[in-house]
Amino acid sequence: METNTNRYWAIHNGMRIGPMSIEELIGYGINENTPVWRAGLADWCAAGTVPELVSLMAPDIPPVPDYPPTYTQPWRQTPYIPDVPRRTEPMPNTYLVWSILTMLFCCVPTGIVAIIYSSKVSSRFSSGDYDGAKRASDTAALWIIVTVVLGLVSLPFQILFALL
Repeated sequence: METNTNRYWAIHNGMRIGPMSIEELIGYGINENTPVWRAGLADWCAAGTVPELVSLMAPDIPPVPDYPPTYTQPWRQTPYIPDVPRRTEPMPNTYLVWSILTMLFCCVPTGIVAIIYSSKVSSRFSSGDYDGAKRASDTAALWIIVTVVLGLVSLPFQILFALL
């Protein structure tokens, strides 16, 4: 039976663990700087100062260096992108439904142009181009108006040709 002098406690990942044998202690992967204590020691001390542990423990592994690494490969480094405050405006109106309706009931060619600009609004807004989304929305609205006007202007001619 082991005596209390062969049982160790250690601080591992900020938690006190123990009591345990030397084999269990080494199994936790302690290094020379790990605080340990056993009966017979006055206070907690580094494992590298306890004679029976020195030859058994894993060597102290240096920490992983922070970015940038000591070797530099400029083609692999990510470029510095400053924090740009994002705009919080809501997405401009796409007018997609109106574009489709005016294309179906008024004038097909200009209605298609309105649909094209309507479909650009959400993609530009989601990519962060608020000004481009606003321009596409305004242009879609303009083409909807043009389509309605052309439809109204051509309506008497359509009725006239239908009667002939």
